[in-house]
Amino acid sequence: MTATVRRLAGASMVIAGAVAAIGFTAGNASAAPTDCVTDRWTTGASAHCGGDGFFTVEVDCVGVYVTRTAPHLAVGPYMQASQRFAYAGDHPEMDPTQTHPRADCFEFTTGHFGIATGTRVYETFR
Repeated sequence: MTATVRRLAGASMVIAGAVAAIGFTAGNASAAPTDCVTDRWTTGASAHCGGDGFFTVEVDCVGVYVTRTAPHLAVGPYMQASQRFAYAGDHPEMDPTQTHPRADCFEFTTGHFGIATGTRVYETFR
């Protein structure tokens, strides 16, 4: 068991180092919602869009994650999405999680341990 854990840890560190070398920047999203700004960091991203409608954030990740089938651990790419739809535009009566959704590649509770490689913002409905 320890040899497998060491191999998984070693592989995830090599993958994390390679992807981290690419670099991450914040910028405008090129998706259906208008006036969207994404904020990316090493392990995830968040977004805020102007206008009307609802949107969600998806992040492409690389790392170690839990699967439903044996051996229940895998190393490689996976996708994470924000847990709820967010409202576009400014709504001062709402908390930031409703207008600035986030998706994380490093979530201990769900068994995902990775780094972000790409971000998308999707309009879900108006």
